[in-house]
Amino acid sequence: MDNDLDRKIDSEDHRPTLVVVDDEFEMAGFVAEVAEVVGYRVSAVTSVQALRQAFSGSQADVMVIDIFMPDTDGFELIGELADQRCSSEIILISGYGKTLLEGAAKIARARGLKLRSVISKPFRLAELQSALRDVYRQFAAGST
Repeated sequence: MDNDLDRKIDSEDHRPTLVVVDDEFEMAGFVAEVAEVVGYRVSAVTSVQALRQAFSGSQADVMVIDIFMPDTDGFELIGELADQRCSSEIILISGYGKTLLEGAAKIARARGLKLRSVISKPFRLAELQSALRDVYRQFAAGST
């Protein structure tokens, strides 16, 4: 994994793509490693700005988004993604409590985003694996 956690996606690899957006370097790396084991092609960024630069004009199949980050919070990012008619499957994560996470989930759904799961930090490895595998299975079955 690159030091800046920003790996470009190889266009000849047909696995589903996943981007992790989390300002905590260690958490972004951990989620990325778990996603790679599940079978995704992974790119991880530690800021919304880096996400915008890495994916301008393109979308990942799946996005794992931390709700609270220094440069732009997840609520603003949810709005941006909805305005862009984002078709990515979305998993929201946060360490700031279930109430805020559920509020973000309601907004994401109301704005028409494909919210797949919400996960509160700290979480168990099995919880993350389960959420990632559920979405992966749908890609493997061709139903997304």
